[in-house]
Amino acid sequence: MVPMLLVAAAIGFIGALAVESFRFAMAALIHLYSRHEHLVAVAADLPLWARVVVPPLGAAAGGLLMWAGHRWIRRPRGPEYMEAVRIGDGKLPFAPNIVRTGSSLVAVSSGVTIGREGTMIQFGALIASLLGRAARADVAHQRLIVACGAAAGFAAAYHAPIAGTLFVAEIILGGLELREIAAVLVAAVIGELTTQSLFAAGPLYLVPAAIPPVHFVDLLDASLLGVLAGLIGPLFLWLLDATRKRYQALDLPLPLRMGLAGLLIGLLSLASPTVWGNGYSLVQSMLLNPWSLGALAAVFVLRLLAVTAASAAGIPGGVLTPTLALGGVLGLFVAHLTLVPDASHSTALWTLVGMGSLLAATTHAPAMSAIMMFETTRNYNVVLAAMPACVIASVTGSLLRHRSVYAEALGLREPDETPPR
Repeated sequence: MVPMLLVAAAIGFIGALAVESFRFAMAALIHLYSRHEHLVAVAADLPLWARVVVPPLGAAAGGLLMWAGHRWIRRPRGPEYMEAVRIGDGKLPFAPNIVRTGSSLVAVSSGVTIGREGTMIQFGALIASLLGRAARADVAHQRLIVACGAAAGFAAAYHAPIAGTLFVAEIILGGLELREIAAVLVAAVIGELTTQSLFAAGPLYLVPAAIPPVHFVDLLDASLLGVLAGLIGPLFLWLLDATRKRYQALDLPLPLRMGLAGLLIGLLSLASPTVWGNGYSLVQSMLLNPWSLGALAAVFVLRLLAVTAASAAGIPGGVLTPTLALGGVLGLFVAHLTLVPDASHSTALWTLVGMGSLLAATTHAPAMSAIMMFETTRNYNVVLAAMPACVIASVTGSLLRHRSVYAEALGLREPDETPPR
């Protein structure tokens, strides 16, 4: 047990460095064509023609890099970290994952509407897998080592060590024994401490200091928001799956397929620069600034189309952070409509509850989703409204669609699906 905890601590430190190296590389690429750091600010500062041109160029370049890399290494890309931990042997092939990481880095740096954090977590898990293989760990420990790398990557990317532990427990493994929880938690905590100490201190999102305490009447709004997210979450996943199947059935070359998705994102960004990026800047704006119902409806539709296009094209990344942004818009609708009299009018509170609710509806992980809203803001009042909303959203979403957003990444097939020969 003690050696495993020491290994987990080392993985936490190295995993955080891996995440930060990706973040620094992304910032360096963005600075090649803009003086701003965040992609929404980049898009707003660019002339309109550049706002249209940059995403397809970056997406096509990322596709070309992946296509060339796959031809060069002449092998399948291998399992993702979730599948390697859940049903595999915990071993992640180096070359395909480096190619995928590089492709994602180029694409997300051009403003493509996809989450960079998914690639960061994959990169952290890859480094952990290499360490486990160098130490000649057995299969059980190799899988746990990769799980620790994923938790460290999650914690470093979102500043959320407890949510990172629950991410591994609820989603990847579906439950952990005490020893496994201890190792994963140590890796997540060391990953976050490394990030806080060496790179970026403080919570991921800044919120108004005066998020009010939650009262019983607020639970009614939280419940309604949970039901609403539980209905929208499965529809969002169905849209992602249906679009991906139809788009990939066109059998276009990968660079062209990704470039077309980037072109659509560039055109959509003419209506609003908030289409660019993973949604971090949008969430921060919703937490601090007033938004009208019309603006919320517009940005919801625009970002829904953009993230669907990016996912359908196979642009490497994740949809966790884009889902948070859509959920924040959903929560602000509740804040504007004030469905229950005398409920809290805090727009920041309902933005965060909406974020957690839609995340729970798509991941079927209510504890992780609710705790994540607390850790990313360090405001405990959020949990009391987010927890019931996330539970209701998760139950409703799983009843309407039993496969979560991570079912494919976990290697889980439909009952009538047979594995390919």
